[in-house]
Amino acid sequence: MLSALLNFAIAAVVSQAVGDVGKGEQTLVLTTVAFILIFSEIVSGGSLVYLASRHPFSKLILPSYLWSLLVGLVAAGTVPLFYHGLPTDVVLHICALAVLASASSVNSSILVGHERVPASNYLNLWQPVAILGMLCLCYFGFGMLDIHAYLLALYVAYGGSWLIGILMLLKEFRGFRLHPLREYSDVLRDLFQYGFLNQTSHFVQFFNLRLSYYLLDTFVDTGSTGVFSNAVSLAEAVWIISRSIALVQYARIANAGDGDYARRLTLDLLKACFAISLVAMLVLACFPSGFYRWLFGPEFGAVAPLIRILIPGTLLYSVFLIIGHYYSGIGKYQMNTYAALCGLIFTFACGFTLIPAYDVYGAAVTTSAAYAANAVFVLAFFLKRSGFRLRQCLITLADIRGYRRQAGVFLQELLHKK
Repeated sequence: MLSALLNFAIAAVVSQAVGDVGKGEQTLVLTTVAFILIFSEIVSGGSLVYLASRHPFSKLILPSYLWSLLVGLVAAGTVPLFYHGLPTDVVLHICALAVLASASSVNSSILVGHERVPASNYLNLWQPVAILGMLCLCYFGFGMLDIHAYLLALYVAYGGSWLIGILMLLKEFRGFRLHPLREYSDVLRDLFQYGFLNQTSHFVQFFNLRLSYYLLDTFVDTGSTGVFSNAVSLAEAVWIISRSIALVQYARIANAGDGDYARRLTLDLLKACFAISLVAMLVLACFPSGFYRWLFGPEFGAVAPLIRILIPGTLLYSVFLIIGHYYSGIGKYQMNTYAALCGLIFTFACGFTLIPAYDVYGAAVTTSAAYAANAVFVLAFFLKRSGFRLRQCLITLADIRGYRRQAGVFLQELLHKK
């Protein structure tokens, strides 16, 4: 939650300091770094968490770092071929930053794999804190009002995170030694086997959720990308609720081994998340354009109507997050990939037609349709598998009374603790 608030503050500071065009440039830089990280995290992501306790540290850290460097070098040669809008020097910075971010992710994943989750959380929290601090210093202290201020902030964030991670793993690094090349073969096989399966859905979902940014920059302008990215960030902030609940759901389902319990739990959480997300989205929709002009700057009045267009898809995507974790909990990861592919069809079909014609509003419709397609796909299969009917997914008065009771119990416990 704190990290989300810091990221929101970063968006506000960037928007106020450099306007919609500067915010668009920042969005494209960060999104491109995230795209490169999809390939880096084939090795440095979830597979490394799983394997950290199964292979020696010195056999994992060297291949992971070298893979991060290799992906960065390949990206430096290929990103300009697919995206001509970024200047050459900015592309090189992006690729270097992706290497640093990936190296930091390697350290964080190993910490999680060694069950040092609080250390990993502190490491990840450093990044938004450093970015926000450096941006304020560059913008308001040094008067650096261009993309290089943001690049500098990312270097401090990712580079600092990597160095702090090394300090946290100092004991492991002191025991580091090189092994004969043949001894790395089993490690490499495991890293790529687990990592490739895990990252396939991430790759598809990235385009499903972020292709609109590049289409806006290509067919309209960078300023529109900045305005739209702020609307998307606010709408997607609602997913913090569903993501937090889904993590608990995933752990319970994975350890329960009871199909009926898993399906009933998913249905109950689905309805609760939808209800909470609906309230949060309605609050966001109530703010007028003037509020967003005050918050982000005079160019951002369109954020208000864009959020209203995003409401249907955003709400339905909260359903996808819950059902998606149900499928992950029972080991059917491919369902999330199929759902993402379904959404990607809508992204391509709508994006290349609506965005050139209706700019940011076409992008909002495209994104909302893609979110909805993800949810409808998994919901249909969930209902078929579980035997539930669609009307059982509707929120009833009994559900509302139950939510009120649970909220009352939570508040009483909170007050009692105080």
